[in-house]
Amino acid sequence: MRTLVLDTSGPFTTVLITEDYQLSTSHILRDRPAEHLHEQIHASLENLCITPQDLSQIAVVIGPGSWTGLNIGVTAAKTLAQILETPLIPIYTLDALAASCAKPSWTLMNAGRNQCYYARYSTSDSQEMAVDPIDTVIQQILADSNSVYVVEYGDTFKERFTGNDKYLSMDRLPPEALIAALKTSGSIEGADIKSLTPAYLQPSHVEQDASH
Repeated sequence: MRTLVLDTSGPFTTVLITEDYQLSTSHILRDRPAEHLHEQIHASLENLCITPQDLSQIAVVIGPGSWTGLNIGVTAAKTLAQILETPLIPIYTLDALAASCAKPSWTLMNAGRNQCYYARYSTSDSQEMAVDPIDTVIQQILADSNSVYVVEYGDTFKERFTGNDKYLSMDRLPPEALIAALKTSGSIEGADIKSLTPAYLQPSHVEQDASH
């Protein structure tokens, strides 16, 4: 089973093709997805001498993350899945972060305006992803005596964890983390693909301003 995996959630644009959850090829650029995503997809297929019709399913990181990047990646994945009539697998950013380290762990990323997206993962279950002021989240983390790692997507809050040797920052979601998250993420088909939207837990700044 071949899967095309797209991640445009951050400063890197990642395109992977896996076969039975093993990495076949990867194409990663630190650049704007609008300029290179389709070229990366084409190059990845060409590297394996396959066509889009050889893909069994499409997977895409749906957020949280870059507002523009996610829209580009999710739109591309939805279009391909509908044209090829394949299942689409949505991957949450924080799930991929959690898959990159031991559990229990906290994952977080900047949500703007001194807030962060976050979730806590244990070996058996996970807290619902949420958005709160960073001070509130740090208080929860410091009060959690059972957590092992704190993993941030980016390094906005790095200074807030000075001295914590369990703090990790990542500037992109590594292929192995995306594949691990792929294994545990459910797929959607048919009309559900058309209605899929990026996972924003709060409106964009433009939307917030327009509501006032």
